[in-house]
Amino acid sequence: MSYSTDKQDGQKTFLIIAGEPSGDIHGAGFIHALRKKFPGCSVFGIGGDKMRKEGMEILFPVEKMAVLGITEVIKHLPFIREVFRMLINEARMRKPAAVILIDYPDFNIRFARKIRKHFSSGIKIFYYISPQVWAWRKGRIKTIARCVDAMAVVFPFEEELYKKTGMRVEFVGHPLLDVVKPSSTKMEFFKKLRLNPNRPTIGLLPGSRHQEIVRHLPVMLEAMHNLYKYNEDIQVIIGRAQNVPDLVHDSLLRMPGFKTAKSRDIYNIMHYSTLVVVSSGTATLETALAGTPMVIVYKMSPLTYLIARLMVSMPYIGMANIVHGKKVVSELIQRDAKPGKIAGAVFQLLSDKTLYSEIQNTLRKTRNLLGKPGAAEKAVDLLVEILD
Repeated sequence: MSYSTDKQDGQKTFLIIAGEPSGDIHGAGFIHALRKKFPGCSVFGIGGDKMRKEGMEILFPVEKMAVLGITEVIKHLPFIREVFRMLINEARMRKPAAVILIDYPDFNIRFARKIRKHFSSGIKIFYYISPQVWAWRKGRIKTIARCVDAMAVVFPFEEELYKKTGMRVEFVGHPLLDVVKPSSTKMEFFKKLRLNPNRPTIGLLPGSRHQEIVRHLPVMLEAMHNLYKYNEDIQVIIGRAQNVPDLVHDSLLRMPGFKTAKSRDIYNIMHYSTLVVVSSGTATLETALAGTPMVIVYKMSPLTYLIARLMVSMPYIGMANIVHGKKVVSELIQRDAKPGKIAGAVFQLLSDKTLYSEIQNTLRKTRNLLGKPGAAEKAVDLLVEILD
């Protein structure tokens, strides 16, 4: 099946799929840039509140799609299949000029294959933010090259990786360069939380998905209880993910002996904490861009961890370490993600000023490794080229 998707520029329709909270951030920036090129365009698909604020019609919210781990995905397969089927039907009816895929590889690569098969060349397929094929399942590169018309990548080493396949690819810089910044001064932030800006402050970022928070937050808090025995000056800020109900966080909290505050101002936590204990993922790169030393933790189901160990080819799990190509900050994964080890890693950073400064100075170089600001605008420019 093929058909024309030619419409006047302002009336073009776009289907965007961003199935994770980090994709919602990047998708919002992309839509903002897209509307500068096509002011009257319509955008629909999978996304979150940030994309909705940019005018996107959300058919399925990101919080329902952000499923982690093999066992969790299996439980959600009927729902995921239904979403897949409905999006294909919507594409048939609305005839978008392009499908924009943002990371979320297991769903998006399969969706790209289906679109290519059913709609021939009638719809352009554009990938913004590559799946981490360089870390695991490199065989997906060939599949992506067959299905995708062009790709905008956000790490410099990805460009050469895809160019080897002959596909159209461009390094546009990382979109986080445009968004990772504090929303207030440190004094204003600490006053709002009723904390002392002169005391050692540990930010706890347990994750942006329900499963991550349930696994990480109790362990992080117990680690802080252990640390408090040796340093009674500490105060803690717990980051609350925008898409997760307060009830999830509150149900996991124990009454601590130390001063504790909760905040949804995640970038303020990253910039103004003395150090951060953070769940592996996009948040580690955001914390690196803030220049704040961190301890990376991650726990998953035993089955998911076993499979991941067999498939992942990278020596590190945290993006903060991957980008620098070396171990800059500690990673405590699975069995090592225990309260005692987390407390020990934090205590070392608080007590060893030389080590703390070395890590801080290295992290402050992160921005220089990720290109220049304006990633979304450059990505949209590439999309316009393939549409023309």
